[in-house]
Amino acid sequence: MAVNPVIICDLDEAVQSLPDLISKTGFKLETVHLALVKPNLCGLYHPSLRLLSSIIEFLMSFADSVVIGETRSMMHDPDEQFQRLGVNALLKDYAGRVKAVDLSDDGWVKVPVPNPHALRELTLPKTILDSDVLVNLPKVGTHSTTRLTCALKNLFGLLPQKHKYLRYHPLGMSNVIADIAQVVKSDLNIVDGGSKVILGVDALVVDIVACRFLNLDPLRVEHLRLVSEDRGEKLEVFLEKVKAVEA
Repeated sequence: MAVNPVIICDLDEAVQSLPDLISKTGFKLETVHLALVKPNLCGLYHPSLRLLSSIIEFLMSFADSVVIGETRSMMHDPDEQFQRLGVNALLKDYAGRVKAVDLSDDGWVKVPVPNPHALRELTLPKTILDSDVLVNLPKVGTHSTTRLTCALKNLFGLLPQKHKYLRYHPLGMSNVIADIAQVVKSDLNIVDGGSKVILGVDALVVDIVACRFLNLDPLRVEHLRLVSEDRGEKLEVFLEKVKAVEA
């Protein structure tokens, strides 16, 4: 299994030179109708607004429209977070081409999981299926249940139910995250690591690299192991390949 490059840089460099850095990840730029950005705005760790702004500028160079999408959580509602964290103020300059959307109010679509660990099907907002590009924008951090919250865990935030944690926790969060990873594929992952940023097209690879920022052993993160095995490779083997592509 080939592994795509991962780019690690300073936050300032990412903000100033994002298109050049993205090109090094293997992301293919082409004209699309709709680009969806999923920042973690309703969870514990919120990514840099400067980084979000640079992502929007990049996407507007090839997307007709951009949606900043988030779903409700037990702690927050997206509309409140869009206002409180400055997203609404940021979007005033884009004349309607960029919208902040509560995806929990979207139409919901059921999608089968090919090889389920916990769920035979996922309920997802329709906008995810309609989008041509999905950019995943988490901030790396620790988590009491999954040890790591980063790119793969941020995709859990696409499930539209407000009480998703209570609903899915009894099934095993690692199992649910691995099921989501089979269905939802982020095209580009840009991780806020504080003073550093990690960029890559593969959420699993990005998460493995992000473990370093927390002094966390990837082998102790169960959802990383499950996602790797779902691809047909033990995580121990995959880790060796990741070491070879870090830049």
